[in-house]
Formats: sequence, structure tokens, C-alpha cells
Amino acid sequence: MGVCWCKDGTPGEIEVYAPSGSSQWPQIISPEEPRIKIHKVVDTVVVDQLVLEILGLIASFVDNDEESPVSLVKLHVIADKEDGWIQVVSSMVNVIPLEDPFGPSAITILLDDCPLPSKDSVIKVTKLFRLSSQRAKAREINVRVERNICVVLGCIAEKLAGPNSVAVFTDRTLDYLITFLITRREPCIVLFALIALEKFAHTTENKLTIKQRLEKEAEHPLLVLERYADSEDYMWRQVGFCAKWALDNVFIIEGRKLSYELVDMSGINVILNSQDVSEYLKISCNGLEARCDSYSFESVRCTFQVDRGCWYYEAIIITPGVMQIGWATKNSHFLNHEGYGIGDDLFSLSYDGCRRLMWYKAKPTPMNDIPAWQPGDVLGCLIDIPKREVVFSLNGLELRPCNEIFDTTRYGFFAAASFMAFQQCRFNFGHEPFKYPPTDRPFSTFNEHGQLTDEQKKVVPRRIYLEQLRCSSVKEDSCTLCFDDTACCILEPCGHRGFCSVCTSQLKECPMCRAEILNIRREDT
Repeated sequence: MGVCWCKDGTPGEIEVYAPSGSSQWPQIISPEEPRIKIHKVVDTVVVDQLVLEILGLIASFVDNDEESPVSLVKLHVIADKEDGWIQVVSSMVNVIPLEDPFGPSAITILLDDCPLPSKDSVIKVTKLFRLSSQRAKAREINVRVERNICVVLGCIAEKLAGPNSVAVFTDRTLDYLITFLITRREPCIVLFALIALEKFAHTTENKLTIKQRLEKEAEHPLLVLERYADSEDYMWRQVGFCAKWALDNVFIIEGRKLSYELVDMSGINVILNSQDVSEYLKISCNGLEARCDSYSFESVRCTFQVDRGCWYYEAIIITPGVMQIGWATKNSHFLNHEGYGIGDDLFSLSYDGCRRLMWYKAKPTPMNDIPAWQPGDVLGCLIDIPKREVVFSLNGLELRPCNEIFDTTRYGFFAAASFMAFQQCRFNFGHEPFKYPPTDRPFSTFNEHGQLTDEQKKVVPRRIYLEQLRCSSVKEDSCTLCFDDTACCILEPCGHRGFCSVCTSQLKECPMCRAEILNIRREDT
């Protein structure tokens, strides 16, 4: 379960300690720079402590139905005023550690939960950071601070998409971010500078500006960075993945072939299903690697369904944060904005190796037998349907078997995963030798039995897929939701029709009238 805290409380009644003593804005302002005068809402040390408390809570907060933590409510109160919002942002930049796997996600969660800032507040923050190419080129930089600034800029761009984003996206901000792509020193800064540019490009005017600026360089920075997509250094691998994805989907270069046109898919028979995925998940051109850079909890299933026998696949961990990887069925619901993913309903089960939790019905079971996963670790996922067992392993060390999912589901399983912000992993469905195959029982692999046409193997950019949908002809009796299968179901008691059996199996409410669905009846019965 992803972390999703409610914003509907009444935090205005909570008192926040605000001592009169003064303290300096650390690290983000140098002594020789003119200081921006900001009225202090709360002592900086107090805000710093609250931010660190939230960072610690993310690791242990597992129930979306729980009330918001007190420290989060206090930060919400502080950020409700312009100076307080600036103070919270500055504290996040200064105190969130580089090595904590929850760090960037914590910034995303905090900024998403805080009140929407005004354009003036954001402009003040960018001035406070003194963004410029000179800052990015400095011989000695604080990697932690620069990384956090880039994460903050990406979050702001996502929240202010539209005219306000254009107003705050200054030449100095653009120079600051692009300089990191060109100098290419610390990959964690390069990564989040690239993600920030991608999010600013959600606004068309910004996208054109960034595209023109990138193309002015002697060698296009993203063409250089995409070469790291297969790197064994997992931080640089993330940079390469994001650069290649951006070139295919956002910053298109005339004459450059798209990645899916070049990738060799000859030995691959099962991939992640790019047609059965929540909206913000990024999938590699070979369909075997996935990444989330959104604040929402993004999910995906593979293209191959298993109904009987024993099956195994592996997931190679690229980032050490929160991902829920395991097994799901067509009945599993992807509620990405509410923080529900694989393992958060009756029809899926998953393992989160960051928090070391097994998930089923949105309830966690601690699994302290093995250490938390790290980049390069291999998660083994086995399902033995005849024995009614699901067994996870990390680098060959097995966790205790789970069988709860078989109380509600006996067939129709897919490999599946959900990702918190800035998380990435690569899947092996058997097209390569497994690193830690099970030795206690025979098993089958997806790739041996799966079949895909050449067309189904193409992971085309979303813009092309949408264009193909617009140009395709739709049969009159097609499902009004997916347009793939025949509409054959009637929703009761409201009586609305026009939906296929696959889509209706994933609905809780009628998409026409929002009435609760109590029964689904086929039209021919």
C-alpha cells in the first residue's frame, strides 16, 4: 500500500510552538548572496524536526485509513501561510538525507499534502535557491541539497502545470537543470534534474523552450544519457531509462527512431502489459522494466495468465524503495491516487522488500526473516497453484509461504507490481536464465508458454497509442470503456449496459450513474 494521507482534517485548531529566537537558513544560501527576508512562522529547528519525523513515519505508516500523523498536520498548518510554505520547503531541502530510500518520496508526499502554493511563493523559493548554471557548475557542491532542490522543482512543476508553471520556469531555473545534464557528475542529481525538466514539460510552452535549449548543445544531452540505460551502475541505469523514455515520449528529435522500433524482441514472449497499466507508469521499450516518477501508486500486470501448475519469475531491484511485487488477477483494482495497488485487495498478494511486509487485503504481515532489499537484489516470485502456496525469496533466501489468496482466487494469476514515486525494477519472465531458481520443486516459466504477435510486442509511446485509438474504427457493439471486447453485461440494479465482462469485473460503481453495483448479468441470460 502506498502512503496516502487524508487532507480533510481540521488542522487549524492545533497549536504550533513558535519560539522567538532566530536561526540562520542553512546551506541553501551562501554568506555572499543577498538574503531574501522571510518572516519566520516557526523556528527552523522545529520545522526540520517535523520533516524528519514524517520521513521516519513513511517507513512504518501502512494503513491508508489511519488518521494523518500529528507531525504532518502541524506541517500542514505551517505551510498554510506563504512564509510557512517556504520554510517547510527549505527544511526539506536541507535535512532530507541522501542515502534514505524514502527521501525523494517524502518530499513528494509532503508537497502533495501541503496547500497549493501561490505563484509568488514559488518564485520566492526559486530566488531563495539562487538557481543558475554557475551554481550547478560549482567545483564543490552539496550533493544532498542539490538533489533535493531538483526533486522539489519537479514536484512544483507537477502541481503548477499550466500558466503558473510557465511563470515560474525562468531562464535561471532552466540553465540550472540543464547544466547538470551536461556536466554529468553525480547521477542522483542528473536523474532528478531530468525528471524536473520532464515535469515542467507537462506545459506545452515549457516543453518547447526545453526542447530548443537541449537542441542548441553540440551533442544533445539526452542522446548521451540514454546510453546508460543498460548500465550495471543502478543509479546511472535510472538516468539512462529516464533519458530514453523522455526522448521517446516528450522531447522528440526529428529523424531519431523510437526505441521500440530498434529493440530486439525475438526471444521475448511475455512482457508488462502496456494496455493494462495505471496512467503514469513508465515501461521500457522491451516491456520488461518499469518505473514510476509520479506521486501516485502506479501498478501493472504482465501479459500472461496462469491457471494451473507451478510458475516462477524474478524481479531485479533497481531502486531500494517501496514496491509491492507479486501476483494479481483481473479482479484486482488499481486505485493509484488512493494508494492501493498489488496486495491491497482480495485478489492479489505482494511483497514489499523495503518495509519487509507481505501484503494481502491491504493488511501487512511483517517478514523479518531477511534484510531489506538493495539495488541489484533479486526477488523470486513463485506460485504453486496445486499446493496453494505463494513463496517469495530474496537472493535465494525464502520467506515463509503464503496461502491466503487461495481463499478467494484459484486461477487467473498474473505477475504484477506497484511502485511508489521514483522506484524502478526489471522483470525476468524466463527469457534469460534465472539467478536463483527454486530447487525444491519443478516449475514452468512464462516465456516458455507465452505467445505475443509482433504487434503485441510493441511498447509504443502513449501519444502514439492514443493517436492509433483515435484513428481506429470501433464496432457498434464494443465495450464503451476498453473498445476491445464485445459489450455483453448489464449492471444491476441501475440497468446500465455497454460494458464487457473484463471491464465490469473491475468496477465497483456504475461509470454512468455512480450507483453501487450489486450484480452483473450477461445480456444473453
